[in-house]
Amino acid sequence: MQELITSKQIQSAYKLMKELRPHLSLEEFTTKVVHQQKSMQYRLFASYSQSQNIIGLCGVMPFFVLYRDKCLYICDFIIASHLRGQGLGQRFLQEIEEMAKKEGYLEIELSSSFKREEAHRFYEKKMNFQKTSYVFVKSLK
Repeated sequence: MQELITSKQIQSAYKLMKELRPHLSLEEFTTKVVHQQKSMQYRLFASYSQSQNIIGLCGVMPFFVLYRDKCLYICDFIIASHLRGQGLGQRFLQEIEEMAKKEGYLEIELSSSFKREEAHRFYEKKMNFQKTSYVFVKSLK
């Protein structure tokens, strides 16, 4: 697991992130990540294959809200679609959990869209997350 910090490193993650966030162009992705790093303490981590290809991404940031205690929020989590079901996501998320514990976090939270049912099973059955709420969004456009 390696944190992606430079623009070049961030751009190298775009191809995989596009699987999760297909609406983003390379420029939008890079701009948003850099902005979030500066303003929201966002951190983007990559998991690599033995041949040094990015096979997983996890974007996290501190989640400062009244209803959580020292919480790390997982904003983005993706394993390359052709590699799912091999335990890679579980190992990667365990690394994120270990890092969070070392940094003093007490909780991890994430949200996942309704259509990602396989991801929900993974989070609940393999990673022991509990489904606690719905997230509501209202467009102001």
